[in-house]
Amino acid sequence: MIRRVLVKLYGIRRARVRSMVLWLLRRTDGDEFTSSALREIFKRYWGVEIGMYTHGGCFAPWMIDRDTTIGRYCSIAAGVRVVNHNHPLTFKSTSGLFFNPALGLTDRWLVEHRPLEIGSDVWIGANAVILPEVNRIGHGAVIGAGAVVNRDVPPYAVVLGNPARVVKYRFSEQTIAKLLAERWWDRDINQLGDLSAFQNPMTDEAPEAPVPAPAATSSQTSTVR
Repeated sequence: MIRRVLVKLYGIRRARVRSMVLWLLRRTDGDEFTSSALREIFKRYWGVEIGMYTHGGCFAPWMIDRDTTIGRYCSIAAGVRVVNHNHPLTFKSTSGLFFNPALGLTDRWLVEHRPLEIGSDVWIGANAVILPEVNRIGHGAVIGAGAVVNRDVPPYAVVLGNPARVVKYRFSEQTIAKLLAERWWDRDINQLGDLSAFQNPMTDEAPEAPVPAPAATSSQTSTVR
């Protein structure tokens, strides 16, 4: 009951009220890893869908643009910015005052948001920026701190730099294919069985140079919960 009240109360557009609601939820509905109420708030009010066991900077208002879907078991560092829209170059002004409804001069967005799909088990380092040109970040990918990503990232790729480039893959092509087929992230934490497989290095060593990786599927995060 208290969770439903707090989720509804968050709809009041006052910074102090919203900060208080988030503070209360973090103390009454579990932590970021498992709170369903926090996820409902970000889906309903911010247009961001966040999978279970994902934590970090994705729960910072204004940092992740609407129409973003984030999978399960992701680690999102502080300062990560997902930008799903551009300022208009063809309007008389590029100022957000004229196209962003949150700033009071329009009742709807006047620029297009491009949906972004972030897979499961993705690690995004501090202060990385994902630009509107990106449609998909594959399962198991790693984005280094401060990277500026302007293209899709294949599954299990490690990308660094500005603009971000693939520097290696976490595992061999064969192991990546097995992990994508296994889809362990669809299971809850208490269904994973022996956790030693997640707490020790895999026997497969990541290759030194990039190798072709399996293409991300169009429905890689179709069920986020």
